[in-house]
Amino acid sequence: MMEKGYKGVFSKMGEGLLERFIEDLLKELEQKPDDPELLFKLGVAYNRAGKVSEARAVYKKLREIDPQRAKELLDIIYST
Repeated sequence: MMEKGYKGVFSKMGEGLLERFIEDLLKELEQKPDDPELLFKLGVAYNRAGKVSEARAVYKKLREIDPQRAKELLDIIYST
């Protein structure tokens, strides 16, 4: 029987890939800081990683650039 809170090897691998994806997006955003698609992906990735406060910060920036995409991100943040 598995311990409560146990995360299997695939969950840990997924978390590592997600963190790497976030790092890659942050690097891309250094070159294109106002790219709405990159910001949206970053917000979703933060949310999936359980970093809700970071996802909200991305939402606030995205809201100024692309309100429709920001609404989609907000829906994702509050649906999980």
